[in-house]
Amino acid sequence: MKKKIGFAVLVGAILGAFDGMTAWFEPSVRDQIGTIVMLSSLKSVIAGFLIGVFACFVERRVAIAIFGLAAGMVLAYLVAMSPDPKTGEHYYAQIMVPGAIVGLLVGYATARYGGKTA
Repeated sequence: MKKKIGFAVLVGAILGAFDGMTAWFEPSVRDQIGTIVMLSSLKSVIAGFLIGVFACFVERRVAIAIFGLAAGMVLAYLVAMSPDPKTGEHYYAQIMVPGAIVGLLVGYATARYGGKTA
């Protein structure tokens, strides 16, 4: 049980950092890249924890991957709801799409490589 959760949190942290780095492609937020990478990684750690706990009780890879997609999307939506402090814009697509993909990948990786359910 601990192995799945730990694995999902680790994968979430790594992929979350890469997710945050995609903010580089939005020129208006490049000066905030450090904060974005850190918070994106934290968001993905939380998603990884949720995915890991879910994976402890469910064995189907598809269900775990879909749960990961949903968890990543919901957490990314919560982040995207707050506007950019400088421009006042919301970046729903720019935040939610990579967040959902990270959740999907963390869910799949946890189901595939996270170990057997006890």
